[in-house]
Amino acid sequence: MFQQYLNEPMVLDADQASVLTLTLPSDISDFIVLQAMSAPLLELIVVLDSVRPKIAIRFQPLLELTLNSALSPNSQFGETFPRTIGQGIRLYSRMGTAPKFCADELRSGVSLKLDLSHGLSLALQSTSKFELISLEADLRILYEPRVLLMAKAILARQYDYTISSEALAVHMAEIEQVRAELHTFLRGELGQCHERLAQEAVKLEPLLLKKCQWMFRIYTNMHERPNYGRSSNDADNVDKSLRKLECYELLASPELIEMVKRLTEDEA
Repeated sequence: MFQQYLNEPMVLDADQASVLTLTLPSDISDFIVLQAMSAPLLELIVVLDSVRPKIAIRFQPLLELTLNSALSPNSQFGETFPRTIGQGIRLYSRMGTAPKFCADELRSGVSLKLDLSHGLSLALQSTSKFELISLEADLRILYEPRVLLMAKAILARQYDYTISSEALAVHMAEIEQVRAELHTFLRGELGQCHERLAQEAVKLEPLLLKKCQWMFRIYTNMHERPNYGRSSNDADNVDKSLRKLECYELLASPELIEMVKRLTEDEA
């Protein structure tokens, strides 16, 4: 399972590192996170339960994994997962989390602590946008189709429309990707066999389209020019010039104002 997403496993002594940190390299675009979120980012399995347990680790090749022997003094970790031989965990993004937030956290590093004080246990940093799911409790593939879950999560998400244009482009790409998956789902055998799911997909698609259109309108407003004779960042100067013109009209004599009007009419 997930062979097409994860790299070849590497086996380590669990006591070689107390913290595993998964990082998105700086030269990788945020757009790649859209693809990464469709599968677990990391999978860890205990392969030998002895005095020195060994763990097999696989992760997505676009990410980097670093091993640290000491904890940072400011590190805080959440719920622990005790693991024995044959058991493991997977690291997923939390359902409904915007890819931009996941990318930001990955760039700073997602840390996973290994504790050997009472057997082997694992814990994820407490403020993470990701979550650990044990292998025996991983039911994500058994829920209703993932594309429907993602469509509902996007519709329920509150976006910050004051963010940068690049971040908006990532959000729009995510919506378009889910819309394309909905179309594929409706054309496929699964959509034909399950009438209720197909009807739900038909209802979700136009809602996603409306949300994307609204976001695209805000995106284009960031780059629109108020006038093609001026630069796109000249809107403030236009208002200032209009106020100056009104002041000149108040101070000028009626004869001068009339002469200026005649000159501008002749130019037109």
